Formats: sequence, structure tokens, C-alpha cells
Amino acid sequence: MNPLLRKAVLSAVLCSFTLMTVRGAVYAEGAPAADVKSAMSAEAGWKENVRATANTITTIKPEKDDTYSDLAFLQPILADKRIVSLGEASHGAAEYNSVKVRLIKYLHEKLGYNVIAFESNLADAAAAYTQVQELKPQELMENSIYGVWQVEENLPLFEYIAEQSRTDHPLMLTGFDSQAATDSFITFVEQWFAGVDSSKAKAFTRTEEWYLKLNMIDDIGEFTAQKDAIKSKYMIFQAFVKDHKASLSKVYPKQPKLVPTLERVLQNRIDMLDYYHPHIVQLLAGADPEKHVKQGSYERDRVMAGNVAWLANTAYPEEKIILWGHNYHIRKHNSTMITEHNGFGYDQTPYPTMGELLPWSLKQDNYVIGLYAYEGSAHKNNGKVEQIMPHDKGSLEEIMGAGMGAAQFINLRDTTLGASTEWMYTPRTAKAWGVLNETMIPREQYDGILLIQQLHPSTPVKD
Repeated sequence: MNPLLRKAVLSAVLCSFTLMTVRGAVYAEGAPAADVKSAMSAEAGWKENVRATANTITTIKPEKDDTYSDLAFLQPILADKRIVSLGEASHGAAEYNSVKVRLIKYLHEKLGYNVIAFESNLADAAAAYTQVQELKPQELMENSIYGVWQVEENLPLFEYIAEQSRTDHPLMLTGFDSQAATDSFITFVEQWFAGVDSSKAKAFTRTEEWYLKLNMIDDIGEFTAQKDAIKSKYMIFQAFVKDHKASLSKVYPKQPKLVPTLERVLQNRIDMLDYYHPHIVQLLAGADPEKHVKQGSYERDRVMAGNVAWLANTAYPEEKIILWGHNYHIRKHNSTMITEHNGFGYDQTPYPTMGELLPWSLKQDNYVIGLYAYEGSAHKNNGKVEQIMPHDKGSLEEIMGAGMGAAQFINLRDTTLGASTEWMYTPRTAKAWGVLNETMIPREQYDGILLIQQLHPSTPVKD
């Protein structure tokens, strides 16, 4: 057997054992018949409780003149929550995108959440939103968020953002990631700076192009030799922005957040050069890939958490905020996952991700929703379609799949431990990307779970 396949099979076997609850290893071969019967009875009780208490979401896609009657249950749940985090087990699923678009419109229209922040570059999103009334909705989407979300199912959200920008109740678009920005952002800033100092405008473009090239260096010595020089360039731009705030603000008087956002982006550049990129250089050089993937990913999540805190405390201190990202980034305590998949294999020593790294006060104000699916298929990040694998008995999806309707929502946060809710408080498997069994205590990671019954691949937008 191929060694990698053997490792995956063995890992899957080990994961299947971790889902056993405090009742004991009742599914192991040779377990007493009474224990097996007891476990079956317990699971039947869990499923019955799901059928009795889950909120059924009857409509996945956003609709014109939507009454949102099937989402009204969220109002009391979110009454004291300033942040709502919307996760997803896979990026390339039509229904994950559609239901999140519908949820965002409901949260904005009915509950006053006025900021949507994507797991996409803060710089790109800010520049695109500044031009919201000049760009077509598809251009707004393509200039602001990562390619995995540039799909037909998300276009209605950007049409809605564009429409609302012309009202007195806008839905403001931003991002919280800090990976390399796009040409559209570089062009935007060059044109912006040109009205104040043409030499600084051209210098900024050259520095950003240099920064993008550093993303591909695979020699740590070469990277180290260039790092201090490019950092000094970004410090010069920090000083330039500080000294010319008034002039820069006059260019976009209706966007008072733009100058502070650029200051944050410049600091992101410096932080990433210091803490993130050294690991990526080592990764590209082939030096201990698993170690540097984990450490680089941790640094990315740390900066993302800092950006969310900045958005909440500095940029939008009076606004309620929606976060859009992968389950992996938004969940509450990734470091306490019993087993996660880190891209190389199953890992029993996970590190904190963005949701866990947020300041304590924001975590208390955050309601975290994990999205999973029972069956179907989705695009992987490489564009290929992958089927959701069958679920283990006693898994999160198998228990919640007992519900009815297009989607089921379970509120974990406001439950208490009992015979019918034990599954929320004990180890369960749940599938990342629809194929990788990760093991967790659901209530430890999420405040709510939204399970889609049937997934289909998302549809990329056409140029």
C-alpha cells in the first residue's frame, strides 16, 4: 500500500475510535450487547431531540422581497451579540455561499449588522469598497475577495452591497486577511497618492511589486538580505500617510475609514515580513514543510485576529459586524480540537486560529456558526469536484442529518448537558472539506451549527 494512503487509512481508523463518548467503547468488536443497545438508544434520543428542537431553514437562496420568516429564530439568539462569524466546511459549495448571502441580508436588514468582513485581504476589500459606486457588482466582487468566493452564488451579495451604498443604511464591505494584495489595490493607491505626491505614488507601486516578488523567494538568506530594506520603504510610507492625512482624506471625503485602513495595511506588511514570510520562504525551500506550514498559518491567523480587533475597536467601534471565513479560522478553540487535519495528516496538537486569538471581550460578543453538509459535492480549491464521504455513526452530520428541510440550525450555546444533548458535549467527528474526519466537542468549537442537507459545486463567474 502507498505509504501516504496507508497513513490516511490508519488515521481515519484512529479517528473513528475518538468519537466514542463517555459511555465507553460500545462500538468496539466484542462490546457487550447491552452496551451496544444502550448506545443505540442514546443516539436515537439525540436524533429525536434534533428533530424536536432544530430550526428548519426552508429557503437556501436569497429571494427578492424575502420575509425571512424561517430565520426569525435568530433574533433572540443574537440579541446581545455584536459579531456573527459564518464558517463553512468547504469553500467551493453553492449552498454554503447562498445561505450565507441570505443570512447576511437578514442580519443587515432586520438586526442592524452593517459591516461584512471576508477572509480576504483588508487592502483589496477597502480599495474596492471605496469605488463601490463606480464598479459593476461583479468587478466589486473580483477586486475585493479571494477567487474561491468569486462565484455566481455570491454575486447577489455584491449587487446588494452596491444598492445599499446609495442609501442611508449601507452594508460596508471589508476584509480581515493580510496575504499579498492584488494589482487592483496597487493601481488604486498609486492613483490616490498621485494627487498628493507623484513620486510617492510611483515608489509605492515599485515597493508593492517588490513585496509580491518576495512571496516567491525560496532562499532564506536572500529573503533576509532584502527584508530590512523593504521594511524601511513601508516605514517611509507610514510617515508619508501620517504627514499627509488631510490631503489624502480630501481625495475621498465620503470614505473616512480609508486613511486609517491604509495605515493598518502598511503595518500588516511589516508584521507579515517579520513573522509570516520567513516560514513561507522555508516552506518553498522544502525545509521541514509541516513545521513551517503550521507556524506560517499560525502567524497569518494571529494577524487576522488583530485585524478583526482593529475593525471592531477602531474602524467600526459602533457597528455590529459579520465575519465570513472557513470553519477552521472562525471556530472558538481550535487548539482544543481533539484531532484536526493540518494538510499533511491528522494532528493531535493543533494551534490557535483566528477565532481563538481574538481579544476576550470580542470573543464574548461573538456568536460562531459552523456550516457542514450531509451529502453532495463541492469544488476543491484546485477546481476539481469532490464528493462528501459517508459519515460515521454518531458523527455530527449523522446526528443532525435526522432533521427535515433544506437546512437545520442547532443553537449549542444556550443548551445544558443532558441525555438528549450529550452529543454536543462529547467527542464527535465532523468533516472538513467533506472528506476529512476531524474530532471535536461541538459546543467547545461553535455556538451554532447549520447543516445543509445537499451540497452542489459552486459556479465560478464568467469573465
